[in-house]
Amino acid sequence: MNAAARLFNQGVLSRGWALTVFFSKVPVATLVLVLAVLSSALSVVYITNATRSTNATLEQSIYEQQQIHIQWGRLLLEKSTWMMQARVQEIAEDTLDMVVPDSKSVVIINADSK
Repeated sequence: MNAAARLFNQGVLSRGWALTVFFSKVPVATLVLVLAVLSSALSVVYITNATRSTNATLEQSIYEQQQIHIQWGRLLLEKSTWMMQARVQEIAEDTLDMVVPDSKSVVIINADSK
């Protein structure tokens, strides 16, 4: 039988004994400081994890914003392509059978004359 088992069997190491020795030899102020350091360490770990998570979310949002900005630029380019004068005129002539009027056919009305 080893020494620790003998001490436990003799009643020297009982549950109350360990707590009694701990509290009698360690001042309460030291115990409070140890608990404060442990809670501070856990708080640092928690805040670091929350900060990293928030930073990852921010980076993802910035990436999505850049992708939307690129898509917006492409859509503006496509819009300007669809609205080119030559294309509109070609569709008007081919699809709607429209023609550009002669200068003789154009009548200018002056709205100021009474």
